[in-house]
Amino acid sequence: MENQKEWVSIKMDAPFYTNGNQSEETEHLWFLFHGYGQLAEHFMRRFDIVDPKKHHVVALQGLSRFYLDNKYEKIGASWMTRMEREKDIIHQKRYIDEVYYDRLFNTKAFDVKKNFFAFSQGGATLMRWLKNTQPEVDSIVMWGADFPHELSPEDFSFLNEEVNLIYVIGENDPFLEMIKLERIKKLLNDLTCNTEIVTFKGGHHVHRETLQKIINKLYSK
Repeated sequence: MENQKEWVSIKMDAPFYTNGNQSEETEHLWFLFHGYGQLAEHFMRRFDIVDPKKHHVVALQGLSRFYLDNKYEKIGASWMTRMEREKDIIHQKRYIDEVYYDRLFNTKAFDVKKNFFAFSQGGATLMRWLKNTQPEVDSIVMWGADFPHELSPEDFSFLNEEVNLIYVIGENDPFLEMIKLERIKKLLNDLTCNTEIVTFKGGHHVHRETLQKIINKLYSK
């Protein structure tokens, strides 16, 4: 007799991290998506360069956690694997929706700039969520990340000419060939929003100086 797979729906709690509370001084909301094997609490430290009074930073975290070393001390998180990927995408959307709308309905959040930042594996998660949810967007920063192959420029037609999408990649990023930069350039060129590619002398990491320049270019710190 063959084994049969069945599913059960459960309610679960999932964390996210912020750099404090929103206030009347808040001008920007930043939603961060970390890379493979990282944790939101640590990843959001890259954004300690912004003024927390003006920039409310929200770091989301992949729903799967695992040990990174043989001593079972270091822990990381992952957004998904190829196994049951469609289910993972559904679960991610539910989680991200809850965090996103929780922040929007807080204080005067409807009046602030809504910015999305994704690194590495978090990029695919962000782009799938944007396509499925189509929220209001002011800027997107994709860093060392790939665009899901199933998505097309038409999926992002809701991003108008006032939206800025910046793609960042290190000149020595070891995943450069896997990312296929030429395909990304073509996709960016076909989008209706403002797009730009930024490079820096470095590898697969978020370079703070480059990040600072990008934020300053998009908005005054």
